Amino acid sequence: MVYLRCRTCGCYLPDSQITEQGCCCSECADRYRSCVNCGRYFRSDSGYRQQYCCPECAVQYKFSRRIDTATTLMKELA
Repeated sequence: MVYLRCRTCGCYLPDSQITEQGCCCSECADRYRSCVNCGRYFRSDSGYRQQYCCPECAVQYKFSRRIDTATTLMKELA
């Protein structure tokens, strides 16, 4: 039998009892979210704009998207 660890509270459960989000129950899945930029988990009521764990991650995510878009555009124009 394989045991997995809940990403929120850290308890170990059989893999059949872990939810899709990697949590042990719906309470853990509802209270925490993963940051869009770094993947770190944060409390859903204390995050930045409910997508990022901090303002720095929001800036990094938006900056990296602009670089990717500019690079793609330059390749298409070449």
